[in-house]
Amino acid sequence: MKTTLRALCCFFSALLLFSARALPSFAREEPEISGVRTALLYNVENDRVLYSLNSSEKVYPASSVKLMTAYLAYGALSERLEETVTVTREMLRGVAGYRAGLEEGDQLQIEALFYTMLMRGANDSAYILAYLVSGSTEAFVEKMNETAASLGMKDTHYANPGGMHEAQMVTTAADTLKIARAFAGVEKLLEISGTVKYNFRRAGQSTGLTIYNKNALISKVNTTAYYYEYAKGMNYGSTEESGITVTSCAQAGGLTYLCVVIGGHEDPATGADTACDAASKLLRYGVEGFAYKTLVDPGTPVCELPVTLSAKTDFVMLLPRETITVFLPSDVNEASDVTYSHRLTEASLEAPVVRGTPAGYLNVYYKGDQIGSVELVTGDDIERNEFLYLLSEIKRISRGRFFKAAVISAAVLTLVYVLAVAAIRRKRARRGTRYHF
Repeated sequence: MKTTLRALCCFFSALLLFSARALPSFAREEPEISGVRTALLYNVENDRVLYSLNSSEKVYPASSVKLMTAYLAYGALSERLEETVTVTREMLRGVAGYRAGLEEGDQLQIEALFYTMLMRGANDSAYILAYLVSGSTEAFVEKMNETAASLGMKDTHYANPGGMHEAQMVTTAADTLKIARAFAGVEKLLEISGTVKYNFRRAGQSTGLTIYNKNALISKVNTTAYYYEYAKGMNYGSTEESGITVTSCAQAGGLTYLCVVIGGHEDPATGADTACDAASKLLRYGVEGFAYKTLVDPGTPVCELPVTLSAKTDFVMLLPRETITVFLPSDVNEASDVTYSHRLTEASLEAPVVRGTPAGYLNVYYKGDQIGSVELVTGDDIERNEFLYLLSEIKRISRGRFFKAAVISAAVLTLVYVLAVAAIRRKRARRGTRYHF
């Protein structure tokens, strides 16, 4: 058993050394993105940008503005979704662009406003929600800008709740990502924006109008070219000045990816939607191109550490205390890109040894950068041999200064005693001679 463990340890150590010299890496290539002004792909769980194209460039936000409108409105109205409201003329003041056809006097549930705004990009629904929250469009826009500042969207300025073009209304893909993350963190909003079909009806109507989501990443109604099974919705829209914008989300394997694409267009030659094409490619790149990799397993020995005072073994195996799992490209070449090194904090241990005793650290590197560290602990309990312990104590004591001093003192006293006894005997002998007849 001892020989087997030693062999296993040697094998693992050799593997760690080999990993620094093995085959070259073949990292997954980024997708070719064209026909858009700016794009960004981000993994939520690891707070990591996986792709960036002009992400700090100021652009017009178009319909991505509705992410902020929905986020603020839901925060204020989430407990009133089933409440029926009556549309007023003031609520519709300033509405332009695509509409759900709402008119003064219409009655409908607040929840329906979220569906029509997020599924179809209805600007009248956006304005009504803004009014319900703040009492006026102007007051709501002020709140939008305050919230943008609180989220760190330093290059964003909002001018209306729907996204219709205004010269002073600008953003960046990096800023849009911040509101997209906040939006995606609200489960109900993600659910609404990912709904493919919804029956929209006003109060008092026995039948309504079936509306379909115009986001081609989650809906096959208009085209199947960009559909992606892991996409969860969010926002799609366009203006002439901004071009087509897509803010999308995908979830798979316990990971969430957010994608922002701004400044796409419809290719006149092919009819392709360059924004949807870019978003589809980026989401696939995230979901299929990255994954969690287990690089360290607590069951795998790393090295051995000498042990004394045991009659059964002279070493103990050191194991990682816990697993190290890291977010990496799914096709990473672990043999060449991942390396390991360990550092011991003990030169040896004396039995008894308790399993789980800390004795060092194992560090993990990806392409030269440290990506993890874990404590090394003993893998077994080891009993102490009492005879060896006794010999060890005798040896330890004999090497001590006190013991040496005691021995010297004893020797000196013995010598003095011997000399004294000899002197007394000589003296007695002389006395006996003096009185002998």
